[in-house]
Amino acid sequence: MSEKEVKPEEDFAFKLSESPAHLLRRSQQYATEIFTDLGMADNVTLRQSVVLAAIAEKEGLSQSELVIATGIDRSTLADMIARMESRGLVKRKAADGDARAKSVSLTTLGKDALEDAMPAMQRVDKALLYSLPKNKRKAFLTILTLLAAAADEDDFDPFKESGKSKKKDRKKKSKKKLTNKVKKKK
Repeated sequence: MSEKEVKPEEDFAFKLSESPAHLLRRSQQYATEIFTDLGMADNVTLRQSVVLAAIAEKEGLSQSELVIATGIDRSTLADMIARMESRGLVKRKAADGDARAKSVSLTTLGKDALEDAMPAMQRVDKALLYSLPKNKRKAFLTILTLLAAAADEDDFDPFKESGKSKKKDRKKKSKKKLTNKVKKKK
């Protein structure tokens, strides 16, 4: 193990300038600043444009499915959808097969807002990637994808070396116990 590698269970001195959580937050702030500087703040925010893009990719998603697609927590997303609906950007109706769930779709105004925001969203992505050396961009995207997948995984244990979830381990153990029971009966 190199000097820079630290096992999660080891104590180490916290240094803000090297904190992954802090650096991710600063990166998110940078992305938002770029988006705002491009003049989109009067129309939709970067987070709202992400919601609009998720809806556009699959019209009729329920709000629960939008939580999964965007990573925005349930209550924040519900507030966002309500505000976006009052502005005429989205419309909600009872979902097919589940009257309790609400299906969300874009209005014409919402499609126009997304179309207006898309160049800014693309420029934000370009600016973030261009801030990195060319040979690091693919690795950066891969790492962000892994972090997003970890956030989406149920029961994720970040301190397991393999990165597997407890749920998967329980399934393996259950399967192994079942296999052992079958062998004992024979």
